[in-house]
Amino acid sequence: MKAVVFVILLCLTFFSTVSKGQCPFSQSLVTGASATYYTDPNAGNCGYENLTGPLGPGNLFIAALGPTLYNNGKSCGQCYNISSPYTNRSVVVMATDSCPDSGYCQRSSHFDLSTQAFDVLGAESIGVLEGLTYYKVPCGVTGNVKIMMKDGSNDYWTAFLIYNSRVTIKDVSVKITGKTTYSSLSQSTYNYWISPNMVPGSFDVRIESVGGEFIYITIPKVENRKQYETSSQFSVEGCVGAPSSPSGGVGSPTSSSSSATGSSTTSSVTDTASDASSLTLCALFSFTILFLIMLN
Repeated sequence: MKAVVFVILLCLTFFSTVSKGQCPFSQSLVTGASATYYTDPNAGNCGYENLTGPLGPGNLFIAALGPTLYNNGKSCGQCYNISSPYTNRSVVVMATDSCPDSGYCQRSSHFDLSTQAFDVLGAESIGVLEGLTYYKVPCGVTGNVKIMMKDGSNDYWTAFLIYNSRVTIKDVSVKITGKTTYSSLSQSTYNYWISPNMVPGSFDVRIESVGGEFIYITIPKVENRKQYETSSQFSVEGCVGAPSSPSGGVGSPTSSSSSATGSSTTSSVTDTASDASSLTLCALFSFTILFLIMLN
């Protein structure tokens, strides 16, 4: 009987462990980063326009990324916690721009920061900050994921900007009128997802996060610069630095003593069906042991 109790407790422990969400992106701590600053961060390459406007993060704590980090626009909207040995402070910034300049921006881990973010990490008179560390964190946005159709859209062509997301976007796909399947779109280097084969009428959009979660929205028709708020936000349970409230997490200077664990945890969202199956298998295993004990 003790063996059965032990197995049941082991299974319950396993179930409680796998049921906890895992961060949808790696939070490995990166060392040896550097930073410069620039003075006009609005209208960045990620399409958020005025940073304090309806498409932007709502503050000026942002970064332009070099080609490696920018990754052709795939890092747009990613937030980073950057720590500095110059001030022993850290700041959270959102990637809203690219930095294609030759020189420092060609480094694999370089941030061209707004002056507001740079000033938290070091004096502007230093020019280039070296020896920084950083890790990815969820963005502390308010409300649900939003979508906007690009200027120049018409019944037969449009492009979508996905914004106000806690995490980056892996894929956007569209199911147009008369179709039964979704078609994946290509992401441009300026962060719009291009949909060149539209038809008049309503259509469905499926947004997939880097963690494998999906958000769906039905849009009645293509409209130039029309914005919609979806009914959901992506999960960031299990992430270090996950905002405790919707308004936290972006542009928050903190002590640099808080850091990521350094472990890489790339995983899609917890599958509750799989968890239930695991618990069922544990229960069956326990009853099997009990049955064998009774036979003896």
